[in-house]
Amino acid sequence: MSLISAASPDSLFGQAQPKPPAKRDTLTAEERTAAREATRDARSIARRQLSPDSVVRRLRADSASASAFSDPEAKLILTRAREARTRQDSALRAYKATATQRISMGMGAKRLGLEKLLFRGDNVAEISWRRDVGVRVRPIGSRITVPMASSSSGDFSSAISIPYFPGRESLWFPSSNFGVVKSDIDEREVIHPLANGAETYYKYATGDSVDIKLDGGRVIKLRELRITARRPDWRVFVGSFWFDRDGGQLVRAAYRLAMDLEIWDVASEENEADKKVSREADRLRDSIARVRMPRDLYVKDSILRAPAVQARAKDENSDEDVPVWVKATFRPAKAKLDAISVEYGLYQGKFWLPRANSATASMQLGFVRTPFSIDEKFTYEDVNGDFSLAAIPAARLSGAAGDSSARDTTVITGGNDVNITVGGGSDRSGKATKPDTTKMSTSARARYRACQKDSTYTRVESRYEGALRVAYDMPCDASKLANSPALPPAVASDEELFDIKSRDELLSALDLSLQPGWMPQMPTVRLGSDLLRFNRVEGFSAGVNVSQVLGAGYTLNAVGRIGHADLHANGELSLARSNGARTVTATVYHRLAATNPEWGGGLSFGPSLPAFIYGRDEGFYYRTMGAELGERRERRRGALEYKLFIERQWTAGDTDVVNTFSLAKLIADRRFRRNIESEALSVTGVSGMYSRVLLERPKGLRFTTVLNGEAGTGTFQYARASAEGTATRPVGRFSTALTGAIGSSLGDVPRQRGWFLGGVRTVRGQIAGTQDGDAFWLARAEVGTKQGFFRPVGFFDIGWAGSRDAFGKTQPQRGAGVGFGVLDGLIRVDFSRGLYPLKQWRTDFYLSAAL
Repeated sequence: MSLISAASPDSLFGQAQPKPPAKRDTLTAEERTAAREATRDARSIARRQLSPDSVVRRLRADSASASAFSDPEAKLILTRAREARTRQDSALRAYKATATQRISMGMGAKRLGLEKLLFRGDNVAEISWRRDVGVRVRPIGSRITVPMASSSSGDFSSAISIPYFPGRESLWFPSSNFGVVKSDIDEREVIHPLANGAETYYKYATGDSVDIKLDGGRVIKLRELRITARRPDWRVFVGSFWFDRDGGQLVRAAYRLAMDLEIWDVASEENEADKKVSREADRLRDSIARVRMPRDLYVKDSILRAPAVQARAKDENSDEDVPVWVKATFRPAKAKLDAISVEYGLYQGKFWLPRANSATASMQLGFVRTPFSIDEKFTYEDVNGDFSLAAIPAARLSGAAGDSSARDTTVITGGNDVNITVGGGSDRSGKATKPDTTKMSTSARARYRACQKDSTYTRVESRYEGALRVAYDMPCDASKLANSPALPPAVASDEELFDIKSRDELLSALDLSLQPGWMPQMPTVRLGSDLLRFNRVEGFSAGVNVSQVLGAGYTLNAVGRIGHADLHANGELSLARSNGARTVTATVYHRLAATNPEWGGGLSFGPSLPAFIYGRDEGFYYRTMGAELGERRERRRGALEYKLFIERQWTAGDTDVVNTFSLAKLIADRRFRRNIESEALSVTGVSGMYSRVLLERPKGLRFTTVLNGEAGTGTFQYARASAEGTATRPVGRFSTALTGAIGSSLGDVPRQRGWFLGGVRTVRGQIAGTQDGDAFWLARAEVGTKQGFFRPVGFFDIGWAGSRDAFGKTQPQRGAGVGFGVLDGLIRVDFSRGLYPLKQWRTDFYLSAAL
């Protein structure tokens, strides 16, 4: 599976208008094959003609070579690495290895790093290769876990990587693009840093060195080559690459994309490039068809193709572009590849073979964030042994076409069951059943016949864009893979399966100093749903974002906004430097701020919806002006954020804007409650937040924590801190969740820095701010059905806020109710009843709930 293709718009939205089905009875099957071949060859030629040829690439690289290398040794190491990439070691004749792989994807909307597990796939397979035979894979364990589904099944075995075959690319990338060695760079894909012509896009510098002493006194000298992109671009890498200095073989590497992908920008670029290819291919295809096809077929084919060709010539295929409303609604829209690590091991003192690979990536589309990780390791039982291996069958029993990942599918049935297929597997039953020959495909019939004679069948797939044919020896009863003792326990953590410590040490080379070159790009100006909000102070507030990528990891960003009710201009200017997982930001600002940062505040698109629709704004606001210096560190299962700040705070001043328009006011004359009166102050301080998933067992116990703290000095001297923990666990036929939080303070806390309890994030059924003060405690309990795609939920909340001196001396507020969640609580609707002190019914719509 490709991380970049997963972030492509076509995989996220079906924005292209459906086209009418082709009149397939106008051409015979043989004629359609001839037409497809003509189209394929025309597009292939068109791509080559529109791309620089190898001579042009070489001239560009030669002209860039003088500035590409920091020292002569860097050039020598790169030259040897290129030779090693394309050199085939005939001494390696065979190997047997066991591959262990885990792929995980999460989904969340609220806390960075606390996304819930969307699915997890574990694979274990025996891989055998002989130079005179090829590759055979025998999956011995394959399990798919989807926590929100009642059951999950499917064939995930084709996701297994093949550690080595002749022509395999030494740099690993979670995509078929880097499957086989390509001697030259390809500008249409991610630019390979070791391929011929890469000097045009990269700079090379030597780094550290390490000597490894083997038994017998032999010493292997390793040398680091630090590679950086000349300019910030998502098609190029920055990284640390270690090579055997004498042989040029890659030994280990840590690398990442030089910058994030802006999904809609990439979509527009690729769409324009595809239009150019299509127009050129139309011209070439006509010539190819005239030469290859009989005259009557050529005429018939031309008539059928004429409307589409004319539309492309006039650039009328605008339906293939991403609609403007989609771009504006789903913001931000970006994907990033934070880190890839590759480690090789030396076997028999002369063969460098892959030992471990890992990748961490994420995508954000609107309010939904989906982190992705893949880890795999290889254990070799036999290297160059004399073992027998059955020949690869000539016929393919799979219906997969091209690379196996082309048939990746996910199916959600009406019964909350999930079937995931990667590659050629397509049977959902788990067992070979008697076929209806009038409905089954050729591959299914072949599988059935094989399983009548044996307990296994052979499926042959094309991998790595057709460069490798792999035979999979599959059990006829697929349920044996899911229940195999070879699989790690479902509750096993990544740390128990893989050498995470070694990986993290390797990835530490990707620090803030390893960046693409300084080359400021054109500023971009955008609007979007993430820049819109609605609240009782500003009314409808629209923002404009202007950003400029400067290079060297720096991005300059400016946001300006104004609300229609208060007509008060706000803005901020920030300079950030990031390496993906770590971001340092300096900001100066004049903005509206919200209380209760622990619970998300009210200044975002999500809380704005109920404020506009039914006049319920649960935020309390004050104004700030100042400067801050902060850092954010993202981790696989958590995040750390902290900042130093100096600012002035004062009342919003617009608290008289109580008649701000809302849909509720228009229909039922419902008005907003008044905002708080904030205390004027000047303060210098520090604040931080640490979130962590302490335990995550698929379909078992999950425990998360969030710690917040702040201290300031100036007009007021104070410190405040809070801790929150949430545990979710299935119990029998139900899922349960329990949240507990507590906070207190020291010194004289200004009112706007206290805690305000009541409302959807604290005690449902009560009004926001029913109680407030410099201390609080809170408990929330929920119970719902196990199935998470659509889950009815019942809940009870209790909490208190007030003066810390009165802790436990006044009654807590309480509320209870029912609701339903969608996608494991990503979207939630609650119907709550206040129990004390207010007794009323409320309806709330919000994002990111425990269940």
